[in-house]
Amino acid sequence: FGGMSDVVEHSMQHLSDADLTAIARYLKTLPPSNPEDRPHVYDKQVADALWKGDDSKPGAAVYIDNCAACHRTDGQGYTRVFPALAGNPVVQTADATSLIHVVLAGGTVPATHTAPSNFTMPAFGWRLSDQEVAEVVNFIRSSWGNQGSAVTAGDVKSLR
Repeated sequence: FGGMSDVVEHSMQHLSDADLTAIARYLKTLPPSNPEDRPHVYDKQVADALWKGDDSKPGAAVYIDNCAACHRTDGQGYTRVFPALAGNPVVQTADATSLIHVVLAGGTVPATHTAPSNFTMPAFGWRLSDQEVAEVVNFIRSSWGNQGSAVTAGDVKSLR
């Protein structure tokens, strides 16, 4: 979503395998931006609770009603169609603006020559309150091993 959709649609999808390999090799030569970063460790506690019908965690019921059909109760999504939320860097970044924005406004995965269908996440801003958006964003940012910090209804209101 955002500006990267244009990059994928008009540029990156046209790279050759040699181009992609060269980019990957270059990126592997760079030092980590944060040497303290650790790989995501999946935690199935929330998935197990949801599977058993426990949606008592704040934001869980909103997630079940609006998000789970595509992103699944285990947060794994469906490869090449609906992105995983578990371990997703956008979900866990210090600034939750992108995640809040996509919940409010929705987004479309750009079509490419290898995946010609667009997949769209609907906007939920028209039917979820600032508090509900904050709760579902917090649920996503703190489930399945994710380590994102909490957002407030005020944060959502300022982006709405």
